[in-house]
Amino acid sequence: MRTISVINQKGGCGKTTVSINLAAAFVEFGKRVLLVDMDPQSHASLGLNILTEDADYTSYDLLVNPRIKVVDATISVDERFDIVASSPVLSAVEQELSGMPARESRLLSKISRLTEEYDYLIIDSPPNVGLLTFNALLAASEVIIPIDPSFFSVQGLQKLMETLQLLESEMRHKVTLHVLVNNIEKRTTFCRDIVSELERDHGSVLMDSVISHSVRYKEAALRGVPIFSMKGVDRLKREFLSLAEEVENKVSLLVMEDIDDWMVRLHGPHIIEKGVLFFLDAPTAHTVYITGEFTNWSRDGIPLEKDNDDGLWKVTLQLEQGEYEYRYIVDGVWIKDPVNADTVLNEFGQENSLLIV
Repeated sequence: MRTISVINQKGGCGKTTVSINLAAAFVEFGKRVLLVDMDPQSHASLGLNILTEDADYTSYDLLVNPRIKVVDATISVDERFDIVASSPVLSAVEQELSGMPARESRLLSKISRLTEEYDYLIIDSPPNVGLLTFNALLAASEVIIPIDPSFFSVQGLQKLMETLQLLESEMRHKVTLHVLVNNIEKRTTFCRDIVSELERDHGSVLMDSVISHSVRYKEAALRGVPIFSMKGVDRLKREFLSLAEEVENKVSLLVMEDIDDWMVRLHGPHIIEKGVLFFLDAPTAHTVYITGEFTNWSRDGIPLEKDNDDGLWKVTLQLEQGEYEYRYIVDGVWIKDPVNADTVLNEFGQENSLLIV
Protein backbone atom coordinates (compact mmCIF):
# COMPACT_ATOMS: atom_id res chain seq x y z
CA MET A 1 0.00 0.00 0.00
CA ARG A 2 1.30 3.42 -0.94
CA THR A 3 0.49 6.20 1.51
CA ILE A 4 0.37 9.78 0.20
CA SER A 5 -0.15 12.95 2.25
CA VAL A 6 -1.45 16.01 0.45
CA ILE A 7 -0.15 19.03 2.35
CA ASN A 8 0.22 22.79 2.10
CA GLN A 9 0.29 25.27 4.95
CA LYS A 10 -1.44 27.83 2.71
CA GLY A 11 -5.21 27.66 2.43
CA GLY A 12 -7.03 27.96 -0.88
CA CYS A 13 -4.45 26.05 -2.93
CA GLY A 14 -6.88 23.24 -3.84
CA LYS A 15 -5.42 20.66 -1.47
CA THR A 16 -8.76 18.99 -0.72
CA THR A 17 -9.82 19.08 -4.37
CA VAL A 18 -6.62 17.22 -5.26
CA SER A 19 -7.11 14.68 -2.44
CA ILE A 20 -10.68 13.82 -3.43
CA ASN A 21 -10.19 13.67 -7.17
CA LEU A 22 -6.82 11.90 -7.12
CA ALA A 23 -8.44 9.21 -4.94
CA ALA A 24 -11.34 9.00 -7.40
CA ALA A 25 -8.92 8.78 -10.34
CA PHE A 26 -7.20 5.78 -8.76
CA VAL A 27 -10.63 4.18 -8.36
CA GLU A 28 -11.21 4.75 -12.09
CA PHE A 29 -8.07 2.66 -12.68
CA GLY A 30 -9.53 -0.16 -10.59
CA LYS A 31 -7.52 0.59 -7.43
CA ARG A 32 -8.90 0.34 -3.91
CA VAL A 33 -8.43 3.62 -2.06
CA LEU A 34 -8.83 4.94 1.49
CA LEU A 35 -9.02 8.71 2.00
CA VAL A 36 -8.30 9.96 5.54
CA ASP A 37 -9.61 13.45 6.35
CA MET A 38 -7.21 15.04 8.86
CA ASP A 39 -8.55 18.59 8.50
CA PRO A 40 -10.86 19.81 11.32
CA GLN A 41 -12.78 21.77 8.67
CA SER A 42 -13.88 18.38 7.26
CA HIS A 43 -13.82 19.62 3.66
CA ALA A 44 -12.84 16.26 2.19
CA SER A 45 -15.71 14.63 4.07
CA LEU A 46 -18.20 17.31 3.03
CA GLY A 47 -16.89 17.14 -0.54
CA LEU A 48 -18.01 13.50 -0.62
CA ASN A 49 -21.34 14.21 1.10
CA ILE A 50 -20.19 12.64 4.38
CA LEU A 51 -21.41 14.45 7.50
CA THR A 52 -19.78 14.08 10.91
CA GLU A 53 -23.02 12.70 12.33
CA ASP A 54 -22.92 9.94 9.70
CA ALA A 55 -19.71 8.53 11.24
CA ASP A 56 -19.56 6.32 14.32
CA TYR A 57 -15.90 7.26 14.66
CA THR A 58 -13.72 9.87 12.96
CA SER A 59 -10.02 10.65 12.56
CA TYR A 60 -10.25 12.29 15.98
CA ASP A 61 -11.07 8.92 17.55
CA LEU A 62 -8.15 7.28 15.74
CA LEU A 63 -5.76 9.70 17.41
CA VAL A 64 -7.16 9.74 20.96
CA ASN A 65 -8.73 6.30 21.51
CA PRO A 66 -6.24 3.40 21.55
CA ARG A 67 -9.00 0.83 20.98
CA ILE A 68 -10.42 2.38 17.79
CA LYS A 69 -9.03 0.79 14.63
CA VAL A 70 -9.03 2.27 11.14
CA VAL A 71 -11.67 -0.21 10.01
CA ASP A 72 -13.98 1.04 12.79
CA ALA A 73 -13.91 4.55 11.32
CA THR A 74 -14.24 3.85 7.58
CA ILE A 75 -17.32 4.82 5.57
CA SER A 76 -17.90 3.49 2.07
CA VAL A 77 -18.08 6.12 -0.67
CA ASP A 78 -18.05 3.68 -3.57
CA GLU A 79 -17.29 0.03 -4.18
CA ARG A 80 -13.52 0.58 -4.03
CA PHE A 81 -13.47 3.95 -2.27
CA ASP A 82 -13.60 4.41 1.55
CA ILE A 83 -13.11 7.46 3.74
CA VAL A 84 -12.29 8.17 7.37
CA ALA A 85 -14.27 11.33 8.05
CA SER A 86 -13.10 14.28 10.12
CA SER A 87 -14.81 16.31 12.82
CA PRO A 88 -14.45 19.88 14.16
CA VAL A 89 -13.39 18.41 17.52
CA LEU A 90 -10.17 17.32 15.79
CA SER A 91 -8.94 20.88 16.30
CA ALA A 92 -8.65 20.12 20.04
CA VAL A 93 -6.29 17.17 19.57
CA GLU A 94 -3.09 19.21 19.93
CA GLN A 95 -4.15 20.38 23.40
CA GLU A 96 -5.51 16.98 24.45
CA LEU A 97 -2.32 15.16 23.51
CA SER A 98 0.05 17.80 24.86
CA GLY A 99 2.94 16.09 26.64
CA MET A 100 1.76 12.60 25.61
CA PRO A 101 4.38 10.15 24.28
CA ALA A 102 4.59 9.43 20.54
CA ARG A 103 1.80 11.89 19.82
CA GLU A 104 3.20 12.69 16.34
CA SER A 105 2.96 9.04 15.24
CA ARG A 106 -0.53 8.08 16.37
CA LEU A 107 -1.94 7.92 12.85
CA LEU A 108 1.05 5.85 11.71
CA SER A 109 0.41 3.47 14.61
CA LYS A 110 -3.16 2.86 13.45
CA ILE A 111 -2.27 2.58 9.76
CA SER A 112 0.50 0.07 10.48
CA ARG A 113 -2.15 -2.22 11.99
CA LEU A 114 -4.56 -1.82 9.09
CA THR A 115 -5.94 -5.21 8.05
CA GLU A 116 -7.97 -4.09 5.03
CA GLU A 117 -6.27 -4.28 1.63
CA TYR A 118 -5.90 -0.90 -0.07
CA ASP A 119 -3.70 0.05 -3.01
CA TYR A 120 -3.53 3.70 -1.96
CA LEU A 121 -4.12 5.61 1.25
CA ILE A 122 -4.44 9.38 0.74
CA ILE A 123 -4.36 11.81 3.67
CA ASP A 124 -5.88 15.29 3.35
CA SER A 125 -3.95 17.46 5.82
CA PRO A 126 -4.97 20.75 7.46
CA PRO A 127 -3.64 24.07 6.08
CA ASN A 128 -0.92 24.49 8.71
CA VAL A 129 2.16 22.77 10.06
CA GLY A 130 1.15 21.40 13.46
CA LEU A 131 0.50 18.10 15.21
CA LEU A 132 -2.09 16.92 12.71
CA THR A 133 0.19 17.62 9.74
CA PHE A 134 3.11 15.87 11.46
CA ASN A 135 0.89 12.83 11.99
CA ALA A 136 0.03 12.91 8.29
CA LEU A 137 3.69 13.25 7.30
CA LEU A 138 4.95 10.45 9.55
CA ALA A 139 2.22 8.15 8.26
CA ALA A 140 3.18 8.76 4.62
CA SER A 141 5.95 7.62 2.35
CA GLU A 142 5.05 10.23 -0.27
CA VAL A 143 3.92 13.86 -0.16
CA ILE A 144 2.11 15.88 -2.80
CA ILE A 145 2.28 19.66 -2.37
CA PRO A 146 -0.30 21.45 -4.57
CA ILE A 147 0.94 24.89 -5.57
CA ASP A 148 -1.53 27.43 -6.91
CA PRO A 149 -0.15 30.31 -9.01
CA SER A 150 0.52 32.88 -6.30
CA PHE A 151 3.57 34.49 -4.73
CA PHE A 152 2.62 33.31 -1.22
CA SER A 153 2.19 29.70 -2.36
CA VAL A 154 5.60 29.61 -4.02
CA GLN A 155 7.24 31.17 -0.96
CA GLY A 156 5.46 28.69 1.33
CA LEU A 157 6.85 25.78 -0.66
CA GLN A 158 10.36 26.48 0.64
CA LYS A 159 9.11 26.46 4.24
CA LEU A 160 7.42 23.11 3.66
CA MET A 161 10.58 21.65 2.20
CA GLU A 162 12.49 22.82 5.29
CA THR A 163 9.89 21.02 7.45
CA LEU A 164 10.43 17.81 5.49
CA GLN A 165 14.20 18.14 5.92
CA LEU A 166 13.69 18.56 9.68
CA LEU A 167 11.51 15.44 9.72
CA GLU A 168 14.25 13.48 7.98
CA SER A 169 17.06 14.69 10.25
CA GLU A 170 15.18 14.40 13.56
CA MET A 171 13.14 11.22 12.98
CA ARG A 172 15.01 9.54 10.11
CA HIS A 173 11.83 9.64 8.04
CA LYS A 174 12.35 10.49 4.38
CA VAL A 175 9.42 10.98 2.04
CA THR A 176 9.26 11.15 -1.73
CA LEU A 177 8.21 14.68 -2.65
CA HIS A 178 5.96 15.65 -5.56
CA VAL A 179 5.14 19.30 -6.33
CA LEU A 180 1.91 19.74 -8.30
CA VAL A 181 0.93 22.91 -10.17
CA ASN A 182 -2.77 23.28 -9.39
CA ASN A 183 -5.65 25.64 -10.14
CA ILE A 184 -3.81 27.28 -13.01
CA GLU A 185 -4.97 29.46 -15.90
CA LYS A 186 -2.51 28.36 -18.58
CA ARG A 187 -3.28 31.30 -20.88
CA THR A 188 -2.10 34.05 -18.51
CA THR A 189 1.46 35.36 -18.56
CA PHE A 190 1.59 35.44 -14.75
CA CYS A 191 0.77 31.73 -14.48
CA ARG A 192 3.35 30.84 -17.10
CA ASP A 193 5.95 32.85 -15.16
CA ILE A 194 5.09 31.01 -11.94
CA VAL A 195 5.46 27.65 -13.67
CA SER A 196 8.81 28.72 -15.12
CA GLU A 197 10.02 29.72 -11.65
CA LEU A 198 8.95 26.35 -10.22
CA GLU A 199 10.69 24.51 -13.07
CA ARG A 200 13.87 26.46 -12.43
CA ASP A 201 13.94 26.04 -8.64
CA HIS A 202 12.17 22.70 -8.10
CA GLY A 203 12.34 20.92 -11.43
CA SER A 204 13.55 17.64 -9.91
CA VAL A 205 10.34 17.21 -7.89
CA LEU A 206 7.88 19.08 -10.13
CA MET A 207 5.23 16.83 -11.65
CA ASP A 208 4.54 16.88 -15.38
CA SER A 209 0.78 16.81 -14.76
CA VAL A 210 -0.97 20.15 -14.29
CA ILE A 211 -4.47 20.74 -12.92
CA SER A 212 -6.41 23.60 -14.49
CA HIS A 213 -8.62 26.15 -12.81
CA SER A 214 -12.35 25.45 -13.14
CA VAL A 215 -15.50 26.46 -11.32
CA ARG A 216 -16.77 22.91 -11.93
CA TYR A 217 -14.69 21.66 -8.98
CA LYS A 218 -16.73 23.91 -6.70
CA GLU A 219 -19.91 22.57 -8.27
CA ALA A 220 -18.75 19.00 -7.67
CA ALA A 221 -17.95 19.81 -4.02
CA LEU A 222 -21.41 21.38 -3.61
CA ARG A 223 -22.97 18.17 -4.90
CA GLY A 224 -20.73 16.05 -2.68
CA VAL A 225 -19.19 14.06 -5.55
CA PRO A 226 -15.79 13.73 -7.28
CA ILE A 227 -15.33 15.36 -10.67
CA PHE A 228 -15.71 11.91 -12.27
CA SER A 229 -19.42 11.93 -11.37
CA MET A 230 -19.97 15.14 -13.35
CA LYS A 231 -20.88 15.50 -17.03
CA GLY A 232 -19.20 17.79 -19.54
CA VAL A 233 -15.85 17.87 -17.74
CA ASP A 234 -13.80 15.49 -19.88
CA ARG A 235 -10.71 17.73 -19.85
CA LEU A 236 -10.72 17.90 -16.04
CA LYS A 237 -11.12 14.13 -15.80
CA ARG A 238 -8.21 13.60 -18.20
CA GLU A 239 -5.98 15.84 -16.08
CA PHE A 240 -6.62 13.83 -12.91
CA LEU A 241 -6.29 10.53 -14.74
CA SER A 242 -2.96 11.78 -16.04
CA LEU A 243 -1.94 12.75 -12.51
CA ALA A 244 -2.92 9.33 -11.14
CA GLU A 245 -1.00 7.58 -13.91
CA GLU A 246 2.10 9.70 -13.25
CA VAL A 247 1.95 8.89 -9.52
CA GLU A 248 1.40 5.22 -10.32
CA ASN A 249 4.52 5.18 -12.49
CA LYS A 250 6.71 6.86 -9.88
CA VAL A 251 8.53 4.67 -7.40
CA SER A 252 7.96 5.35 -3.73
CA LEU A 253 11.33 5.81 -2.04
CA LEU A 254 11.26 5.27 1.72
CA VAL A 255 14.91 5.21 2.67
CA MET A 256 15.50 3.44 5.99
CA GLU A 257 18.22 1.28 7.44
CA ASP A 258 15.56 -1.16 8.65
CA ILE A 259 11.87 -0.39 8.12
CA ASP A 260 10.69 -2.71 10.91
CA ASP A 261 13.07 -1.18 13.45
CA TRP A 262 12.02 2.30 12.34
CA MET A 263 8.31 1.55 12.77
CA VAL A 264 8.84 0.22 16.28
CA ARG A 265 11.10 3.12 17.26
CA LEU A 266 8.21 5.44 16.50
CA HIS A 267 5.21 3.72 18.00
CA GLY A 268 6.12 0.44 19.67
CA PRO A 269 5.18 -3.12 18.64
CA HIS A 270 4.89 -3.77 14.93
CA ILE A 271 3.39 -6.75 13.14
CA ILE A 272 5.94 -8.41 10.86
CA GLU A 273 5.95 -11.68 8.92
CA LYS A 274 7.33 -13.70 11.84
CA GLY A 275 4.95 -12.28 14.47
CA VAL A 276 4.89 -9.12 16.61
CA LEU A 277 8.21 -7.34 17.03
CA PHE A 278 8.77 -5.69 20.43
CA PHE A 279 11.62 -3.24 20.75
CA LEU A 280 13.05 -1.20 23.67
CA ASP A 281 15.82 1.38 23.55
CA ALA A 282 17.68 0.77 26.82
CA PRO A 283 21.44 0.70 26.09
CA THR A 284 22.50 0.82 29.77
CA ALA A 285 20.11 -1.88 31.00
CA HIS A 286 21.46 -5.24 32.14
CA THR A 287 18.23 -7.24 31.71
CA VAL A 288 14.95 -6.54 29.90
CA TYR A 289 11.86 -8.74 30.01
CA ILE A 290 8.34 -8.31 28.70
CA THR A 291 5.25 -9.47 30.54
CA GLY A 292 1.54 -9.00 30.11
CA GLU A 293 -1.72 -10.76 29.44
CA PHE A 294 0.08 -13.15 27.08
CA THR A 295 2.23 -14.37 30.03
CA ASN A 296 -0.57 -14.13 32.62
CA TRP A 297 1.49 -11.23 34.04
CA SER A 298 4.32 -13.54 35.06
CA ARG A 299 7.05 -11.81 37.09
CA ASP A 300 9.63 -13.79 35.13
CA GLY A 301 8.35 -12.50 31.79
CA ILE A 302 9.94 -13.21 28.40
CA PRO A 303 13.54 -12.06 27.89
CA LEU A 304 14.52 -9.60 25.16
CA GLU A 305 17.89 -9.94 23.44
CA LYS A 306 20.26 -7.00 23.24
CA ASP A 307 21.75 -5.87 19.97
CA ASN A 308 25.25 -4.81 20.98
CA ASP A 309 25.63 -2.57 17.93
CA ASP A 310 22.96 -0.07 18.99
CA GLY A 311 21.93 -1.08 22.51
CA LEU A 312 18.39 -2.00 21.45
CA TRP A 313 16.49 -4.91 23.01
CA LYS A 314 14.21 -7.00 20.78
CA VAL A 315 11.92 -10.00 20.82
CA THR A 316 9.38 -11.36 18.33
CA LEU A 317 6.29 -13.09 19.74
CA GLN A 318 3.57 -15.14 18.08
CA LEU A 319 0.24 -13.65 19.20
CA GLU A 320 -3.32 -14.40 18.12
CA GLN A 321 -5.66 -11.59 17.11
CA GLY A 322 -6.95 -9.63 20.08
CA GLU A 323 -6.06 -6.99 22.67
CA TYR A 324 -3.04 -7.34 24.95
CA GLU A 325 -1.90 -5.20 27.85
CA TYR A 326 1.82 -5.43 28.61
CA ARG A 327 4.77 -3.85 30.42
CA TYR A 328 8.55 -4.14 30.32
CA ILE A 329 10.68 -5.19 33.29
CA VAL A 330 13.99 -3.30 33.08
CA ASP A 331 16.54 -4.35 35.70
CA GLY A 332 13.64 -5.40 37.93
CA VAL A 333 11.60 -2.18 37.41
CA TRP A 334 8.21 -2.44 35.69
CA ILE A 335 7.61 0.30 33.09
CA LYS A 336 5.18 0.97 30.27
CA ASP A 337 6.44 1.02 26.68
CA PRO A 338 7.86 4.57 26.30
CA VAL A 339 7.15 4.77 22.55
CA ASN A 340 3.69 3.18 22.44
CA ALA A 341 1.05 5.90 22.62
CA ASP A 342 -1.74 3.39 23.31
CA THR A 343 -2.19 2.92 27.07
CA VAL A 344 -4.93 1.94 29.54
CA LEU A 345 -5.12 2.30 33.32
CA ASN A 346 -4.70 -0.87 35.36
CA GLU A 347 -6.28 -1.70 38.72
CA PHE A 348 -3.41 0.05 40.54
CA GLY A 349 -3.98 3.35 38.72
CA GLN A 350 -0.85 2.88 36.59
CA GLU A 351 -0.65 2.81 32.81
CA ASN A 352 -0.24 -0.46 30.92
CA SER A 353 0.74 -0.35 27.28
CA LEU A 354 -1.93 -1.65 24.91
CA LEU A 355 -1.36 -3.71 21.76
CA ILE A 356 -4.16 -4.56 19.35
CA VAL A 357 -3.30 -7.38 16.93
